[in-house]
Amino acid sequence: MSDRAWDRKTQQLIEHLHKGAGLETGLARGPYGVAGKICGRYECRYCGQDLIARNLSPTSPRRAHFSHQSSEECPASRGRRSRTDLEDQLVMDLRDALVRAWPGVPVDVVLVRDPEAGHEEAPTAAGQPPAIVVRGAEQTVVVEHVPTLPGVDRIRARQRAVRAQFGPGAAHVWFLAKDPMQFARCGTLQVKPRGRDKAVHTTIAPTAEQLAVISASGGVYWLDGQQVHVPYGVHDFVHTPEKGEDWDFPDWRRRIWPKDWRISHPLPAPDATRWGLVPLSLHQLTGTKATFSLREAHEVMQGLEDVQRARWRRRRADARELHSSRQASPTQPRPPLPPTPSPPRPAVPQARSEAPETAQREKPSLPPTPAGAGVPGAGTQPPAAQTASARSSTGYDGQPGGLAIPPLPRHPPLSPPPPLPATLPDRAEPGKRRGLRTVLRQLLRGKQG
Repeated sequence: MSDRAWDRKTQQLIEHLHKGAGLETGLARGPYGVAGKICGRYECRYCGQDLIARNLSPTSPRRAHFSHQSSEECPASRGRRSRTDLEDQLVMDLRDALVRAWPGVPVDVVLVRDPEAGHEEAPTAAGQPPAIVVRGAEQTVVVEHVPTLPGVDRIRARQRAVRAQFGPGAAHVWFLAKDPMQFARCGTLQVKPRGRDKAVHTTIAPTAEQLAVISASGGVYWLDGQQVHVPYGVHDFVHTPEKGEDWDFPDWRRRIWPKDWRISHPLPAPDATRWGLVPLSLHQLTGTKATFSLREAHEVMQGLEDVQRARWRRRRADARELHSSRQASPTQPRPPLPPTPSPPRPAVPQARSEAPETAQREKPSLPPTPAGAGVPGAGTQPPAAQTASARSSTGYDGQPGGLAIPPLPRHPPLSPPPPLPATLPDRAEPGKRRGLRTVLRQLLRGKQG
């Protein structure tokens, strides 16, 4: 038992069965089919069979309703009935919104007759959602509101049926329900149309069915509550370097500049890489009476095209500037560095290794000391002066041969020096060879003791 049926006589969808609403009781058979075929006036939306209108009399105590013949149950599955109810409800909700937006404009829910090729019988209402027909003063608009588009062949056949039924000048547009999977597939596109604030547009990959609607000169829009998305074409490409341009920018902010895109509008071109969507409110779309106003969407698209040309000019100007700067100051080979002087060889380690052998071969002879050297004030130089003069005369600070001569002893030799002991005290660290300076220092320490 159902209250929703299709009226073959008026070509309208009966949403609620009311008593005394101008309907006929029973099957109400009549030539409602093609070529005078006799069939019932009411058709089931689920299975396509004839329905019987019962209890339409205002005096009937029972509720008015439709039923199948012989009170049989509808053979359609529960899933098909639920899907049909959802499609019908989407259409009626959009119809009500258009009636509120365009008061006084005829807005009807009709069934588009779409018989298959070679099939001359009346088309059944089962399996196809109704359409909304807006009969304006200048143009008739046929609006389809479906959760998903049918197949490509069905779309093309329905387009031909709309033109044949409502005239070649009728506009055929499709309102689709927002698909979260399709909307989240390609990400977003940051845009800044000329004269408007920066915005973020959703981009989608069009399906074969959506491309078929565009190729048939139809319109595709997405309706999400009170928001409508209008598509335009996004063509991704890479700039081809021309003569006198360099696109390999070293700045990380401009490394993505060779990758660019262009727009195609008001309808996306068939070869578009993806579709960008301009968000509008349903109030903005229905601003013009009896037709869908795409003025604001087209202004946004035109602003994107204007910015597109300016963006291309800017990027190519920077590419030419980069090329010119590189030509003005070409990269020269780096000049060779001056040879680094090698550090001088250390003299002390060499003197330490050669001092014992030199001391054995050549014993240095001390200069004769004057007789009054040990008497103070006898005109002799102090020990410090003698040491300084000995250093300057003998070159102690740097001998070219690498041999370091120790300074003269500070005490005056009043008597001949005693003979050297047979064995010298061995105070040097084991494993190290003693030089001449070490030997003389040890001799002096032994005499003072």
